[in-house]
Amino acid sequence: MRQSRPPLVRMQYIDRQLRDNSYPNCTGIARHFEVSTKSIQRDVDYMRDLLHAPIHFDSKKNGYYYSKREWVFLPSTTFDRQEAEALIVTKKVLAQYQGTPYYQEVSRALDKVLQYLPGALLPSQLSEIYSFEPFTSTAIDPHFFALIEDAIRNKVKLNLTYRAFWNSKETERIVQPYRLHYSHTKENWTLFSYCELRNEIRSFIVSRIRQVSLTKTPFTIPCTFSIDSYLEKSFDQIHEEEIMDVVILFTPYQAQWIREHRWHSTQVIEEQTDGSVLLKMRIGALDAVMHWVLRYGKEAEVLEPKELRRMINEELRLTTERYKTER
Repeated sequence: MRQSRPPLVRMQYIDRQLRDNSYPNCTGIARHFEVSTKSIQRDVDYMRDLLHAPIHFDSKKNGYYYSKREWVFLPSTTFDRQEAEALIVTKKVLAQYQGTPYYQEVSRALDKVLQYLPGALLPSQLSEIYSFEPFTSTAIDPHFFALIEDAIRNKVKLNLTYRAFWNSKETERIVQPYRLHYSHTKENWTLFSYCELRNEIRSFIVSRIRQVSLTKTPFTIPCTFSIDSYLEKSFDQIHEEEIMDVVILFTPYQAQWIREHRWHSTQVIEEQTDGSVLLKMRIGALDAVMHWVLRYGKEAEVLEPKELRRMINEELRLTTERYKTER
């Protein structure tokens, strides 16, 4: 049976038949697409009533024809102005991601659509309205990315050579790849895998993978694994199994920045009468939270848990000791 086609594909076929003076009718078109004649009649009605196509029926030839040959059927007629402008802006945003996975494929697909937009809608018209910060993500070897995709899709293990961030040491690992995840805040791709070297699920920054190769060894993702649950136990791409209630008080000055962002999936922001806010999260990775809080200096105070307060106090003590001696 022929695979079901979207209405736009059927309407493009109808348009070609009309331009070829083939005098198509609903029965013949329905037979070609293996759909009901009612579906084709709705397509014709849509073209005639909403796209204003000059379609008429010739009873003698038992088929439709165009009464005005100059009428042109374009996909752009299915977009209103705001939708067309949104596509142009999307193209502008996409330009910031050049060199990242799928850039070429998505860019080509957009170009195919944009070429049919009305000539009055030009990207230059929107350049005075929108601008975007340049994308700074580390370049990824497309071959590596394709191999990782294949491994996840076919559920086979990978051999990795990975360079650790904290000591730049390279290690050989066999991993069971579960999911590729993109972080907008960190501007990088992460591979979540079960690491057979460490015997636990680990996150690997794709740009730090030095070598990758497919194996022929299959694996099965445990039914207990959930990417959402895993991310809930992570912060700033650091993961720990133990979950704790974290409460941080931000001053009125800093509160305006905190309330504008989504820092974690479990966050709750409580407004205080003096303009400050309490940021509450259920989270692991206290070490990552500590370094994040220290960015805000005196504008932030950890209220809970006590362990996190102790960690910050010790970090500040060591920092103070380092700066006591003049160099």
